Order: sequence, then structure tokens, then C-alpha cells
Amino acid sequence: MTNKIDDILSSWSAGRNALLYGPPATGKTRLISELFDALNNPPKAHKGILLDVADAAKPFSRPEQEITIPQPIKVVWTTFHQSYGYEDFVMGLRPEITDTGTRLQPWAGIFLDAALELADSESEYKSVVIFIDEINRGNAARIFGEFMTFLDFDYRDGGLVPLPLPLRQLTYEEGQSEEISRPGGKSASIPEGFTFPRHIYIVSTMNSVDRAAVPIDSALARRFNRIEMRPSLSVLAQLWDLDETTIPAPTDANWETLSPFVTSYLLLDRLNVAVSTDLGREFEFGHGLLTPVLAKKTADDGTIQPVEENDAWRSLAKTWDEMLFPQLEDRYSGRPQQLLDLLHVDTAPPAGGYAWTLRTNLGSTVAASTLAPVRVSELDIEVIKRSFRWLTR
Repeated sequence: MTNKIDDILSSWSAGRNALLYGPPATGKTRLISELFDALNNPPKAHKGILLDVADAAKPFSRPEQEITIPQPIKVVWTTFHQSYGYEDFVMGLRPEITDTGTRLQPWAGIFLDAALELADSESEYKSVVIFIDEINRGNAARIFGEFMTFLDFDYRDGGLVPLPLPLRQLTYEEGQSEEISRPGGKSASIPEGFTFPRHIYIVSTMNSVDRAAVPIDSALARRFNRIEMRPSLSVLAQLWDLDETTIPAPTDANWETLSPFVTSYLLLDRLNVAVSTDLGREFEFGHGLLTPVLAKKTADDGTIQPVEENDAWRSLAKTWDEMLFPQLEDRYSGRPQQLLDLLHVDTAPPAGGYAWTLRTNLGSTVAASTLAPVRVSELDIEVIKRSFRWLTR
């Protein structure tokens, strides 16, 4: 993931915003949240950022990747959603009762407030970075409105064609706007012809498979450097202390001996190959779905110890029931036979119990073609082992 940090910082250095996209659970939100924390609490002695995914407690350190945007940096976090609007991000008008009656008071949203921050001669900040999680869960084109233009650095102060802010909601007297309320009780006004400051940067995330989200239109998308976040088996191998060069392909000779962690690794690999083939790579499963399956635990005396093998199998089964299988059902909605094939329902192990079977109907001669409901985590441990090992094939 270190190279993703490099990509974000390089985008900012080149005067571009960054958009992390990919399937859920590939680490997009975690990456930008830790970058947010690193920029918000920078060490005084260095200017770079280095990401070490093996250090869960403190993944970021310095120096290596130099931060080339001006410092100090103000960071702002927001999450788009269906009720999020232009009024929250750019500017809204709120009723305010005065001695002479009720008036509409302008309130700066996050994007406009960033511009006002850098225009404030008393501000300590030289840059503002806005972190937007789930950018496609709101109507992004409506949220940005005409300010979409200023995502392009060419139209900002110091750009090729700097343009004035198009805030026609404001009234001006003698070349100065009315007061605009800002977060924290501050207020500001802007002169006519005010141009958008250059050093405002955005990094955002987008789930590529979220059916409830609003697709980002091309006008907005082309104003971002798109950085793909892919499912990573290597992250799981590191979490479970697996040597990827020694992980075997499941065969008739070895499938019954696979450990719970090798099984989990191979399971995600097989599911993603199948899903990518059937539906497209944007529908794959992120590695984060399997991170609850832990290889180590903290004992009562504070020491780190390996988990019992049966506990690891139960953890995999619980993760399957609560996270993996519901998403698998959603992806294969309307494709029941493909789901049955993926689960090897018609080609179960030659001996012993198996988790996934066809639904039965007492007293009926109708052949069932739907999956019988099952919570794998509640099955006998030997059935759990056999089922997941067989599913890797």
C-alpha cells in the first residue's frame, strides 16, 4: 500500500486530486484515515511519509516520501451520503432573525471554507486537504455544482486561466461581499473577482460495486487521478505469517490437510477468480473481509500466542456467515445455478458431511434448485473443515 501513498502525494504535487476506487474491504477508507492522521499530527523533524502495513499500531513513519505541498496543512474529513448537498459542501443560506426581521445568512461549506481559510491573512495554514469518503454515495455533481470547475487547478489562482468565484447568491457593496459565516464562529467576506486558491487538495474513496451509490459522471471523474485499490492476498499472507511461495494448489492428494489460514487464502483467491470471470473484477471481494480470521491472540498474561486451530476454523465459518456469504448471495442474485456451481453443491466431497446442499421439500416430487439455508459456524467442526477445504478446489 506504500505505493498508493506515493500515488496520492504525486497527484497533489502535479496539481491533481486523487480518487481511490475498488471493491469494498480493500483498505480505501483505512488508508485515507491513517493519512489524515499523519498529516494532522506531523512529526516536527521530517517532511516525508512511509507506510508500514506490518505495524498495526503505528503504520506511518517518516521520512521517505516527501510532502511537496506547502505546510502547515489543514485537514478536513467528510463523508458523502444521499442527504448531503451543495449547501454542506459549498455554501448554503440559513434564516437568521435580526432587529429588522428575518434574513438569509450565507454559511460556508467545507470547500468554500477551505478557500476562505487560505485567503485569511491571519491563518497559519498554507494548504488544505479535504478527505471525502464514499464520494459516490451522494450526488457528487450536484454537491460540487459550479465549483466542479475548481477541481481543475488550471482555473485556480496561479493557473493557466484563473476564474473568479461564481457566487451569485452573495450581495456585494463597494466591491466586497456580505459577511459569510464560517465554522467555529468565524466570518469572512470576499472581494469581487476573488479567485480560488491553488493549494486545496482532495483525496476521495469510491466503492466500485455499491449498487446504492450514484455513478460519478465523466466530467467529475476526469478531474481526479484514479488510483485502483485491488484485493491483496499478500496482506492476508502477512497477517497470517504465510510464505506465499510455499502455498500449494489444492489437489486430490492434499486438500484434506490444508490449514485454516491456507484454506482462507485459497478460498479468497478462488472466489475472486470466479466472481471476476462471471461478473467483472469490480465485484471481487476485498481482503479486509477475511482479516477477522486471526492467527494470533493476546493471552491473559499479555503474551501473544497462536490461536487454537479449531478456533481459527470457527472464526472462518463465522466470517463466512456474517460477511462473505451475504455479499456472495448479493452478487449472484438472479444467477442461482452459478452460485450452486461455485459452492460445488452438485460435486460435494465423496465422503462425510458438506455444508452446502439443495433445499428439500417433504412430500413433493419437484426437484429443488435452491440452496438450503445454513449457518456454517453452527455445524460440526469436521464438517466446517471439510467444506471450506473442498471449496478451495
